[in-house]
Amino acid sequence: VALPRDPSAAVDMIQFMGCTKTMVTSSDFKGGQATAVMGGCEIDLRHASMPEGRAVVLDTFAFWGGIEIKVPEDWEVVSQGNAVLGGFVNSARSRPGAQRRLVVTGLAIMGGVEVKN
Repeated sequence: VALPRDPSAAVDMIQFMGCTKTMVTSSDFKGGQATAVMGGCEIDLRHASMPEGRAVVLDTFAFWGGIEIKVPEDWEVVSQGNAVLGGFVNSARSRPGAQRRLVVTGLAIMGGVEVKN
């Protein structure tokens, strides 16, 4: 994933045996990546926005760890992840056909990725 020049507009997290929490407030969110190995990442996007008609990608990888992503209710969430002895769950209450779309990709191995509001 090519990250934008403005670091507040993207997520770039790597956590090993610990926990990281971040809140994104950018009005031009561009996606990013999150990796959790024997640890956790908590990403709060509820105060972020993106221009209408845009879809952004958040790529995830969880190995013996977890990634929790909180999204605004006016975003559509598309889950394109896979799990091996773990879970990749989209629990977000979102509006299909919304003008803003988050595509969550990635892999969870003996860990989990969860998207919620």
